[in-house]
Amino acid sequence: MTVAPVIRVPTKPAMFDNRTAIDRVGLTGLQRRIDGVRGLGRNHFALEIEGRRIGYCYIRKNACSSFKKLFLDHSPHRSRIQQNERPIDFIRRFHRLPVEELFRCDDLIFVYRDPVARVLSMFRNKFIARNGATDILAGFRRITGRDPERASFQSFVEAYLGQDPGYLDRHVQPQRMHLQRVVYTHAIPIDGLHGAMSALLGAPLADRYFLKPVNRTSNATLVHLPGGAVRPVREWQNLFDLRAEMPDDASLLSDALVARLRRIYAMDYAMLDAVKHASRCH
Repeated sequence: MTVAPVIRVPTKPAMFDNRTAIDRVGLTGLQRRIDGVRGLGRNHFALEIEGRRIGYCYIRKNACSSFKKLFLDHSPHRSRIQQNERPIDFIRRFHRLPVEELFRCDDLIFVYRDPVARVLSMFRNKFIARNGATDILAGFRRITGRDPERASFQSFVEAYLGQDPGYLDRHVQPQRMHLQRVVYTHAIPIDGLHGAMSALLGAPLADRYFLKPVNRTSNATLVHLPGGAVRPVREWQNLFDLRAEMPDDASLLSDALVARLRRIYAMDYAMLDAVKHASRCH
C-alpha cells in the first residue's frame, strides 16, 4: 500500500531568504524583470493588526481561507465590500502590498506544506467536492482536451501537472513561484500554523482563525479503495455526495506517481531543504 511520503519539516517558523545571487549583488531590478516574465510572486497583502504591519504571501491550498477571513474581519475597509464580491478580490482592492513596501512590514510571512499533500488536498477540494472549481476544471479541459469527470488522479498528474507550470492554475503551481525575492521573517509549516500565529497575534485571534481548517472538505471521511488512482473522478464525486467520503492518500498514490510528483515539484522540495537548513542555523 502506497502512502504519501512523510517529509520532515520544522515544527516552528524559520526565517527564509528567497533572494538570488543577482539580488545580492545589487541587480534587484534585473531579477524582478526575470521573475515578472515567469509570473512569480504576484500576490502579497498587508494588514495592520495588534499594532503590527503583517505582510502575507497568498498561496492557494495553504490555509488561505483562514487568512482571507482574518483580512475580511479586520480590514478598516470592510464596510466597502461589494455584494457578491469574492473575498480575494476585496483583499486585492484594499490590501495589496507593492514590492517596494515588502521591507516595511514588521512581519513577512508565508505558509508552506509538503507538495504531495497540497496536490491531494487540491484534488479532493476542486475535482471531487467541486468547491470554487470553475476555473481549474475549465483549464484542465482546455489543456488536456479531457472531461474532468472522466479523468482520474493519475491522468490529472500525467496530462495536466506535467505541463509547464506557468500555464497551470495557481492552485497547483509550485509554492515557490508565489514568493518574492525577499527575506521572509516567518516561513510557517501548515501543521505549525496555529502556534506561529498565536505568537504573532495572540492566542484568542489564533484560536478564532487558525485552530481548525475552514474549507468544505475538512470534515470529509477518508476511505480506502484499491485502484483509486485510475478511477474516474465521477465515482469519487458520487461517493462524496452520498456519504461525505473521499479517497485516502493510499487510494490515489502509487510509487510511480509519488516519484513523478517529486520531479514536478522539485523547486518546492529544494525550498523545504532550504527552510530546514535555516531552521537548524537559527
